[in-house]
Amino acid sequence: MSGLATPPPFSNSASTGGATSYIAPPHRRPRSPPALLPELVEEILLRVPPDEPAHLFRAALVCKPWRRILSDRGFLYRYRTFHRKLPLLGYLHNLYANGKGPIPPFVPTSAATPLSAPVLDCGMWWALDCRHGRVLIHTFNPQYLIAHSYYAGAVLCATDDYDHLDCHCGPFLVLFVGTNEEADDGPLAWVSMYSSKTGVWSAPIDIDVDYYIESKPSLLIKDALYFTLEHGISILKYDLGKQVLTEIEPPRVFGSIAMEVEDGALGFVCVGELDNCIYKWLWQPTASGTGRWAQHMVMELETLLPRPAPTHII
Repeated sequence: MSGLATPPPFSNSASTGGATSYIAPPHRRPRSPPALLPELVEEILLRVPPDEPAHLFRAALVCKPWRRILSDRGFLYRYRTFHRKLPLLGYLHNLYANGKGPIPPFVPTSAATPLSAPVLDCGMWWALDCRHGRVLIHTFNPQYLIAHSYYAGAVLCATDDYDHLDCHCGPFLVLFVGTNEEADDGPLAWVSMYSSKTGVWSAPIDIDVDYYIESKPSLLIKDALYFTLEHGISILKYDLGKQVLTEIEPPRVFGSIAMEVEDGALGFVCVGELDNCIYKWLWQPTASGTGRWAQHMVMELETLLPRPAPTHII
């Protein structure tokens, strides 16, 4: 039709007074990537290394769905099972003070620490044991501290969970072991056990011993707890199943340390005083039904350390 004008073709340029200018195309916001499925998010978070727990705390602050995943009990159990070895958050010590002032009782080894300095007063408590996600601390009043009080303790899970990866919220047992010098024939060792299921302490069990107990962490091997008496001169064993307290004489070597060895047995290791070797001793049953300590392994430190290393101070 002759009365209608045909519009000019589209152009991103305009001419004004002989000059040409270009009109930029409209800006388009980049399209957001599709949201990950919750199952994929869980698998990604599951593979966050446990070496630095602060990473999981930061991930929980991203959004509510992530926080729900990280706080879910099922995910936490999967996380512990997947990585097996739990991270070391820090360690407790029983040093009171040095020349520079009080020493913090908890020394963190990561950015995420579950304890703060004001919670633990180093002048009022003594760390006894740490096991299965719990810490056992003995609190006391320094004004009434007895000079010759020898004691130790242990805390452990009360369930039959074989890996103890998710038992910190379940029932637990606490053992308090001590030796006192009131007996006429020498020290008397006693033990009492507390159960969170019943909420009561068991009747004390005592035996005559030759040495006093040390306030050091216990060693758990299968269904038995082992406590050190006077620099390792003797060992106190408590059978959790039979509830029997016995004294064990370790191998007569200087500076031996009790440890768990092959097949879940009790063993000892020590460093030789003259030859710079590590010796390992195992308990071997005899035909008479008793047993004896036998040297099982000798490891030369000079073949493992560089020659200038002072092996005599290890």
